[in-house]
Amino acid sequence: MKAAVLHGAADLRYETVPDPAPAAQEAIVKVRACSICGSDLHGFHGKHPRLVFPRILGHEFSGEVVALGSGVKGVPLGQRVCCDIDICCGQCGPCREGRTNICEKLRTMGFDRDGAYAEYVAVPVGNLYPLPENVSYDQASAVQVLGIGYHAVAHRVKPKAGEHVAVIGAGPIGLGAALVAKALGAEVTIFELLDYRLAMALKLGIERARDPSKIDVRKEALALTGGNGFDKVVECVGGFQEKTVQMAVDLVKRGGQITVVGTFPENKATIPIAYLKDREIDLTFSRGNFQAFAPCLDLVARRAVDPDLYISHRLPLTRAADALHLLEARNVEAHKIVLHPQE
Repeated sequence: MKAAVLHGAADLRYETVPDPAPAAQEAIVKVRACSICGSDLHGFHGKHPRLVFPRILGHEFSGEVVALGSGVKGVPLGQRVCCDIDICCGQCGPCREGRTNICEKLRTMGFDRDGAYAEYVAVPVGNLYPLPENVSYDQASAVQVLGIGYHAVAHRVKPKAGEHVAVIGAGPIGLGAALVAKALGAEVTIFELLDYRLAMALKLGIERARDPSKIDVRKEALALTGGNGFDKVVECVGGFQEKTVQMAVDLVKRGGQITVVGTFPENKATIPIAYLKDREIDLTFSRGNFQAFAPCLDLVARRAVDPDLYISHRLPLTRAADALHLLEARNVEAHKIVLHPQE
């Protein structure tokens, strides 16, 4: 098959590699669409902590089941699917508690094993989710990243109807978190530095979008919430942690909650412990798309969320490196980029 293989930092080659063979309880999926994620950029530059070269990136994907390994039952050939990316051990403490997204031996497709920048990919059958008839392959390839926002908001933030929720960052994860919060009845404000992302948030129906570099963030928070501050704040940036964590503190009310979703490449952030303690502000964290594929597919099928609105580019897999550079440059309106291996 053809695949885009990462041989080292910034060394991505489109080449012929052996077809994957399904192990027991695995399926082979013919990849129809694979979206590019910001974490792919970390991998592309050799900065992902678990990445071993050579590696086929790609973990936001959908396709068609074309082969089955031994022991597989109930999965028809030709089934249209999207795929969860996390593979848990099922035996450690978190797995036994049902928290498989924080498995002690967690492996992730596209990083710990080959992913979907390829014509075909092997997937554990427990990770497959059938697509509703009215959900396209391109839309389904965006479900994983929507699921990150869904898990963060629905399971960790848990906003009540009418609560004021601030989302920091209007990339795909932040937009997803904002849309889920809105669907759950919250009053949502999104904060973002890039004008085209602010415009996209408004286009998707987010009530308020603000550029924090142009306002006094604390004063704006008080003005938007009747003088209290936001009930819940969701940090979906990560890359500028010293700034975004402090921004979250400025936005949240006494007794409120901050939930960190963004991945911090430097693995550090300064937080005002005494300030948080004196105001009993909860600081929580969210990882992955835990139990989010089914509800997110339902949101897309019902058109409560339409990924087509923020898919900005569709490119053949041969241009995977171009797509990664396009996403990184931020000098064009690149929201979600979808690769098509079969073109």
